[in-house]
Order: sequence, then structure tokens, then C-alpha cells
Amino acid sequence: MEGMSNESGSVPGHGKTVHGVFKWEMVRKALRAAEEGAYCWEIAEDRIYYTEQCMRMLGLPLREWAPNIFTEVERTIHAEDRQFFQNAVQRFLSSPGTAPLRVEVRLLNLRSRGWRWIRVNGLLEQDEHHKPVRLVGVWVDITRRKMADMHAMEDRDLFRTLINYLPDSIYFKNRESRFVVANEATARKMQVRTPSDIIGSRDENFFDAEMSSVARREEQEIMATGKPITNRIHHEPWKEGHSTWTRISKFPWYASDGSVKGIVGISSDVTELIEAQHRYRRIATQLDERNRALEKEIGLAREVQQALQPVSIPDRRWTLPGGTVRRAHFHQVYMPSTGVAGDCFEVFPVGSSGLGMIICDVMGHGVRAALIASMLRGLMEQVSNLADTPGLLLSSLNRQMSRIFTQANITMFATACYVYLDLDKKRLTLSGAGHPAPIILKPDGRAYLPPIPRSPALGLIENAMFRESEIRLEPGMKLMLYTDGITEAHNAAGDELGAPRIMDALAAGKPQNIQAVLETALAAMHRFTGTTEQDDDICLLGMEFTEE
Repeated sequence: MEGMSNESGSVPGHGKTVHGVFKWEMVRKALRAAEEGAYCWEIAEDRIYYTEQCMRMLGLPLREWAPNIFTEVERTIHAEDRQFFQNAVQRFLSSPGTAPLRVEVRLLNLRSRGWRWIRVNGLLEQDEHHKPVRLVGVWVDITRRKMADMHAMEDRDLFRTLINYLPDSIYFKNRESRFVVANEATARKMQVRTPSDIIGSRDENFFDAEMSSVARREEQEIMATGKPITNRIHHEPWKEGHSTWTRISKFPWYASDGSVKGIVGISSDVTELIEAQHRYRRIATQLDERNRALEKEIGLAREVQQALQPVSIPDRRWTLPGGTVRRAHFHQVYMPSTGVAGDCFEVFPVGSSGLGMIICDVMGHGVRAALIASMLRGLMEQVSNLADTPGLLLSSLNRQMSRIFTQANITMFATACYVYLDLDKKRLTLSGAGHPAPIILKPDGRAYLPPIPRSPALGLIENAMFRESEIRLEPGMKLMLYTDGITEAHNAAGDELGAPRIMDALAAGKPQNIQAVLETALAAMHRFTGTTEQDDDICLLGMEFTEE
């Protein structure tokens, strides 16, 4: 029978309060104020009553005819949900038990012809023969929650697709150091069938007790201090007796409220590299003569490489029609740790009032990294037409490097940070490729790291996108680009210097010009490490903006 809403929009009833007769008008107002819609299905009479909220979800005026969603599912319920809905209602009517009916379906708005998600709750009344007489309950609009769940599911699928195609082992652990998420590479490393087989396990299920204990202490320290472990080489003795080597990074895993949920780990197998290093040490005496000859070659390569780096960078200036002169001053420090370096930088004019600044750090050290750095310098000339759009410039560099590495069948990457400075519009546009954000010193002496959208390093993902951020230039503002040779310098205890300690030194020292900024940063590193020696290539590129 056709479902109808009665005149008041709800099911009549009577009741008493401690103050007297409970007026129906009060019930009607309460139902109108509620976010849920109430219904009453008189099963024996095949008639249904809806409150105003139910009618609104159906897209109908209060006193207009409305279909019965339980008996006219083809007019009200989404085709994909009808069979499920009918089965759930039929099971409930046949054996209701003590739990209420709860089922989630898509309901048709008869006016807009759009769909919304509702949860249908209901309680059943039976006669003395246990025959269903009346189903009373509410509809709850759960569209927002359902859409949020669907978006979250899409995000999870995208995340899972991404991490499963990366060659590195990626995993999440909870506060008890148990695996809760892992990718395919992790499953292969642990020699299990699927990533699901790892969930709930701990390191001691795979590695020996000493190694597992060390890893657990490290993860507890990360969760307690928030300080990550980055690019650290670990020796991994397995329970079966063999051992491997891995390059590992671990970071705190934060919940939405800021609390620490656990840690995130990224590791890559470098066993072959480490074992090769060991073999090289064992035959070092046989190669001594060849090494001396190679050192001479590297010395020459170093001289050539350093000759390619500019000794000084001329100022870039822009004069406004009124006579105001805006100027960019530069200073640089280039300190290879070995004969040749994988770090490089470039500063070049762009148009009449702009200039580009780029700093790169190629994975690894030595001749291989230096060759990639030289290749990068050559590629920069090919993409110079994109110099005023940092995101597009890095995207073009990334595509060319990825294709070269694929053709050469090598796994390499380079981090980079590119800054476009427009003296006419007084702005900086920045884009990064897995590289640390530059340190900016405001005119009042405060140091901070500007927000740069996260993007992968160059050469890893061919079609990766690189986004940009902008900063307003202020007279007296100073900017320092750097490679990780300075921030990852460590002291005798193994602690890394990090960008925050450099910013503290700059804020305390208040350097007056860009040369003093770079000297202050290097002095902070030497104080922290307690030595003038370095373990990695160091490249610093500074710029100071003035307006007169």
C-alpha cells in the first residue's frame, strides 16, 4: 500500500509528564529539531508514516504522498543496494532478536533525483503470536561520513599503489614496534608471501636478538624525541644465520592530534655494496699502485670540476623608473670531501630582471656522482627556457634524468632545490626535489625554513610533479641553499647537526652580510663536530637582497 505522511508529519501518541499532560505539539517540535527522521511502518495495514525530516530526505513536502521504502525499494533504494536491503529487512522481520535493525543504503531524493546515504535503524513490535505488527525507527543521514570513508579508501588505494611500486622497503610500526603496514618490497625482504603476513610481527620474528634489541631501542628514542634516523647503514644478522646490509631511514609517525603513533621506516638493500667494500679492503694492497695512478687522475678531475664552479658571482641589479635599485648579492662555499664531488650549483640571469639559483646533491660520492653532477649542468642549459617556472624546470630535468638512467640501467637520483628570484616583482619562487628547504634570514634576524611542497628526488619517478611556493622579498632578507654535507655532519656521539642548530647559530650571531651568514653556518658545524674534517661534500650558496 502507498506510504503516507500524516498531517503532523509524525506518528501520534500520548504521554504524561511530571508537570501534566504531554502535549503533542511538544513532540512535533522535538522531532523537527532532531537531525534524524522518524518513521513508523504499520506492517499489518501496509501503511507507513514519516516525520518531516524523512520527507525532506525523500525530497517531498510533508503532506505529499511518499513511497514505502521497505515495500517499494525499486522507487527509493539504489539498484546496487536493493537486494542487500531487502534481505536485511526480511531477516530482521523473521528473527529480530534483541538487537535493532541497522542497515546502510543509498536513498533517492525524488525531487533532485540525487542519492544520499542513510542508516535505517528500527525496532520491531510483535503481537501475542510473535507476528510482526509494527516497525518503528529513524533514518540518519550519513552521506558526509560515507563520502569521507570513500575518499579515505581512495587515498589508501593510491598510497598502497605508490609504495608497492617503489623498490625500497617501506613499512609502519606501532608504539610496540609491531608492523601495521608494509609494501611488497618488505614482504620480499622478509621472505613471506604477502605484506599481510608481516602485520603484527616484530623484528625478533626475523632477525637475531641483539639486532632486534638495538632496533627497538632506536625506535623508542625516535618516538620519545621526534628525531629521525636518516640514511644510516645497518648490519642485519638474520635468525637463519645469514646477514645483510641496508641503508635505513626512520621517522616518527604522528596521529592527527599530534601524538606519536609509531615510526615509519624506509630501507634499501646495500648488501652488495657493503660486501664489495669489504672485498676491496682485502685486496687493497694489490691495488695500491693502481690507486696512486687513479688519485692523480682524480686530482686532475677535481681541478677541472672546481674550475667549472665560479670563483665569484657578480651582483644582479634592477633599477626602477624612479631610480630605486634592487640588488642581489651572492657568496658561495664549495668543499668536496674527496677528489671530486656530487654537489653542484648554478646562478644565472633570467630575462631582464630575474635570476635562477639551483643547488644539487647527487646520490653517493666520487667519480660516479661527479659525472651525474656534470650531466646535470649540461641538462640545465637545455631547460633554461623554463627558468622562470621552477616546477616545470625540475619536471623537465627529472624526465630527462629518468630516461637516461633507464637506458643506462642504473639506479641513481639527485636532490635539488631551485629558486627563481624576480627583482621587478620582489618575490622568490621555490621548488624542491627531495632536497632540504633553504634557510631564510629575515631582516630582523629571525631564521626560518620556508614551506616547499614535497616532491621526489630527480631521476626516481619519470612523471613526477613538482609544485612551487612563493615568498615576498624584503630588503635585508638573506637566503642560504645548502647540501646535506653540512646538516648531516655529526659529532663524536653520532648526533647530526641538523638545520635547527644552524638557524639558532644564525639568530644568535646576527650576521650582517651574506658572506658572514655562510661563515657562521660553517663555524657552527665545526663547533658541533669538534673537527675541521668533513665526511661529505659541502656546498653553500647564499643570496642577500637589498633595495636602495
